[in-house]
Amino acid sequence: PHSSSLPHAETISAVVMQTSAVLTIICGALAAAAFEIVEPPPGGGYDFVPDIPLWVRIDQKGQTGCFDLLLDGVSITITCEADTVLSGTVPAPGEHQIELVPTFKTSSSGPMVTSTFTVTNNNPIPAHLTKDGLTITVPEFVHEYHKWWHQTHVWLGTSWMGVSAQKQPMDLWNYQEVLYEVKPSLLLEIGTRFGGTTLYFSGVMKAVHNDGSPYKILTVDIEHTGVVSDKVREEDKVELLEAPSACLRVQERVRALREEYPGPMFVILDADHGMDNVTLELQMITPLMSEGDYMIVEDTNLDGHVGAVAPGWGPCPYDAIIEFMAMNRGMFQRDLEREYKFGFSQSVAGFLKFKGTAGAPIVNPLAENPYLHA
Repeated sequence: PHSSSLPHAETISAVVMQTSAVLTIICGALAAAAFEIVEPPPGGGYDFVPDIPLWVRIDQKGQTGCFDLLLDGVSITITCEADTVLSGTVPAPGEHQIELVPTFKTSSSGPMVTSTFTVTNNNPIPAHLTKDGLTITVPEFVHEYHKWWHQTHVWLGTSWMGVSAQKQPMDLWNYQEVLYEVKPSLLLEIGTRFGGTTLYFSGVMKAVHNDGSPYKILTVDIEHTGVVSDKVREEDKVELLEAPSACLRVQERVRALREEYPGPMFVILDADHGMDNVTLELQMITPLMSEGDYMIVEDTNLDGHVGAVAPGWGPCPYDAIIEFMAMNRGMFQRDLEREYKFGFSQSVAGFLKFKGTAGAPIVNPLAENPYLHA
């Protein structure tokens, strides 16, 4: 009996190995038919934007799987998701290749899915802001001054006409230049707080519309009573709305005001600084924006990048706008001349010209916005 057991074990082992190999081939073939890279579009491409990372969307066709994702032959991450934003991975202009290797295979086995795409550079970084044409370069002393300005709480003492504004004065100067150029008929301020910036916007808009053209300022915060200065309430072109910043009431009011005040819109996001909240604000407001509108995303200076003034703060407005722009290529154009006009800003990657969607649906990083339900 003992002499016959060894060959029997070897036979079973051989059968198992053959079966495993066949199953691997079958699973690989089935998976290859079930998965497809759809973003970036195979054979297509997009325009280079500094700091905006690569977004990969995998059409799983109802299946599930995990992959080693390679870019130009280099393993970047393991992903099991349909949407993957590769934070920190910003492909340079040129042709690139994405490969997906199932995690049940080794990278040496070769990719299961391969796709190529091309990055163009139609809006190069201004020469004085870059050394290599791909990254924005700011002198270290500028970063250090920015950190000093924030960490010593200088910003807490800024005011306009006696009302706390908590703004970087050079940003305010930039805002009035944008308002003069865009001449918006609707200004939407998300995050009123004490109202100093609202009061500032009111004065600038009066000057911009001194020809008598109609305009409105809508300022939103979750609480105004006992917080907002009475000086703001005296401004006849200012409407205060108490509501969560990304809710249906805000969206419906903006939609109505856009009809009543046709023309460009200027939007400034300065409410809750958590990444998810800012993402919900972007998802709420971008469907109402038109080409020629202008958006400011504030307090992106907190964390997530070189020169952050509060390292360790956690996911913040910077992460929200970077991810949103990665998943909605071409919607916004960074206004780098404005952003770096004075060296530093509270709105890193947050001076944005709205270019439109070219008919493409808006991609929402967060699948659900509970605040948009009636």
